[in-house]
Amino acid sequence: MSTPSIPPSHYDLIESVVNRLPANAQDDARNLFQAFSAGIGQLQNATGVSGAANSSNVPTPPQATLAVAGANGAFSLSITNPKLSTPAPLWHEISYSSVPNFSSGVTTMPPTQSTSVNVNAPGATLYFRIRSSYNQTVWNHYAVYGSAVSAGLVSSEATSEGGAFNQTNLGTVTSEASGSSANVNVQGASGPLTSLVRLKGSSQKVLPSATVIGVTPGSNLFVGFDGLQYRLQPTLAAVLADNLTPIGKVSVVDTGTPVLPSVSLVLGSNGSVIGWNVTNQGNGLSGPVTLTINTSTGAGATAGTQTIQNGKLISVAPGNPGANYASGDTVTVTGGIGGGTPGGGTAAGGNGGRMTDV
Repeated sequence: MSTPSIPPSHYDLIESVVNRLPANAQDDARNLFQAFSAGIGQLQNATGVSGAANSSNVPTPPQATLAVAGANGAFSLSITNPKLSTPAPLWHEISYSSVPNFSSGVTTMPPTQSTSVNVNAPGATLYFRIRSSYNQTVWNHYAVYGSAVSAGLVSSEATSEGGAFNQTNLGTVTSEASGSSANVNVQGASGPLTSLVRLKGSSQKVLPSATVIGVTPGSNLFVGFDGLQYRLQPTLAAVLADNLTPIGKVSVVDTGTPVLPSVSLVLGSNGSVIGWNVTNQGNGLSGPVTLTINTSTGAGATAGTQTIQNGKLISVAPGNPGANYASGDTVTVTGGIGGGTPGGGTAAGGNGGRMTDV
C-alpha cells in the first residue's frame, strides 16, 4: 500500500482556512486538516475508490417512463424502470409545479426506489417530471410528463358520513317577476347586491351576489354555486353534485294575468258575513286572491281559507263575520299570482354548521 500524499489543492484549501484563524490556533488546525486529508487518501488507497469514482465515473441510467393520472383530489404516479444490462438499484426523484417550465413553485419529493407514488392535492392542476440515478448523486436529465394533469376534487363518497353536509351559508334566495319570465336573486343576509358567507366545517368563504334571469315562473328549484356562477337545478340530488356548493331552495314567483273570479257576500243577522259565494271561478290562478268588501256601513269581516284547483277558485271558507254589512255591498277580487317562497342557508348556531334549509 502506498503512503498517501496530500494533494496540492488540499494544501491550498487548508491554508486558506487556517489563515483566517487566530495565530495561536493556526498550527493545531493545520495539523488536524492535513491528518484528515491524509486519512481520506489512505481510505481511497485501501478501497481502490477515488473521489472521482463517486461522481463523474458513475454512469447515468437510461430514462425511466412516468405516467400520471388524477382523480378524487389526488395524483397517481406510475414509474416504469428502463431495461438495464446489469440489474442495479435505481433511484427516482419526482418534482412537480403549476407552470410548465418549472420556473417557480417547484416541489421536489424525496428520492425513492418505489415505482408507485401518490400525491394528494385536491383541486390542483400540475406538471410532473422525473430523473433517475444509481447513487442519488449523478442524475440523468429530467423527463417532463406530457401535459398538465388535474387532481379533481374529493368526491362526497370519499368523505366521512356527515362531511358532505358539514356546511351552510348565510344567504337568501328570492324570486321576482320579470315580464313573462322570472328572476332568481342570490344575496347575503344584508339584502340585495350583498355578498353571502359560506361556512364549511371551520372555514369561511365569501360568495358573490347574483341574479339569474329567464327562469321558468312557478317552478321549484335548488340553487348551487360551481365556483364561477350560480346554477339552478330541478332536484336536491342534482344540487348535491360534487362540483356544486349547495345554496338553497326557492319556489319561483308566478307571472301572467289570470282571469279573476267573481265573489259575493252571504249575509246573516245584524249584517254579519256568514259565507262567500263564488259566482265565477276564474282561470289561470297561481296563488290566493285578495277579497276586498266595498261597504259604507259594515266592518270586521274577513275571508277564510281559499281552495284553488287547476287555476280556479273553488270555494272560500267563512272567516270573521263582522257586522252591519248591507245587501248592496260588493266584493272586489285582485291578486291570484303566486308570490314564490324564498329559501337559502340557515342562520349560524344551533345546527353544528350543517345545511338544513334545502
